[in-house]
Amino acid sequence: MNPQLPPLNPLRVFESAARHLSFTSAAQELHITQGAVSHQIKALESWLGFELFERGSRRLRLTRGGELYAAALGGAFAEIVRATQELVSTGAKQVLTVRGHTTLFVRWLIPLLPAFQSDHPDINVKLTSSVEGVDFKRDNADVGIVYGDGPWEGLRNDLLFSDELTPIMAPELAARLPSPCTTEALLELPLLHSNRRPQHWPDWIRAAGAERGLAVGDMYYEDLSVIYQCATEGLGVALGQLRYLENDLAQGRLVAPHPLVLRRPRGYHLVCPAARADDGKIACFRNWLLARAKVPVCLAP
Repeated sequence: MNPQLPPLNPLRVFESAARHLSFTSAAQELHITQGAVSHQIKALESWLGFELFERGSRRLRLTRGGELYAAALGGAFAEIVRATQELVSTGAKQVLTVRGHTTLFVRWLIPLLPAFQSDHPDINVKLTSSVEGVDFKRDNADVGIVYGDGPWEGLRNDLLFSDELTPIMAPELAARLPSPCTTEALLELPLLHSNRRPQHWPDWIRAAGAERGLAVGDMYYEDLSVIYQCATEGLGVALGQLRYLENDLAQGRLVAPHPLVLRRPRGYHLVCPAARADDGKIACFRNWLLARAKVPVCLAP
């Protein structure tokens, strides 16, 4: 056993006593005597070299050191409970934790997962969402899906799909446009901007050979999912990532009336620490996902 690790049974007793602020309640929870609780607490205090509870008070109180230690242990025990529940729920299965953006999960990855789970029933995919990029030193993740140009130092980097951006809107709003749709007519409509991707619309407008300043009806949002929902409700024109919108376009909830699709190398990458790139579950997920990502997006005529 690690000599720096405190005795585990006294830790368990202290965590219970600190949580209840009662030796009696701790004894009842742990099915031991109150004297045994007191003995274990004294053993832990002797190992630490300082007292955890204030003696002489009518009510049981933690010392300042005891409060800090109890808070840290509470988090540690909660993590043990979580890990145990996860292990019990998965049994012999491996858990692969993927970190990425919520919109990417909801609109692209999650629809693919039933097929992956069917092909690989021994691997459970766990998704953790964040607006920030994955940090493998900080985050408990096996792989991440990040947006950018890449590559990133120290990481295995695989491009899943590149930008394919085109204006999308509700059919009712598109009905106000001429046929065929012109850039000038489209840019007269309110545009829905992403604060996290502020250059998307300027880049598309530049590629279209047009100019446009800010307009009164334009709206700005943090969440891309909100932007797509606003477009669906006819509130304006969004610049849509085609990989996210295949079902909406196929089923007619959204339309893409303008012929210009802005394509560029920048896109979404599957990343993992280079040292773990050949881990079985990571390599399996990467190979499977890359095969699915190669399927092109088809726009309805």
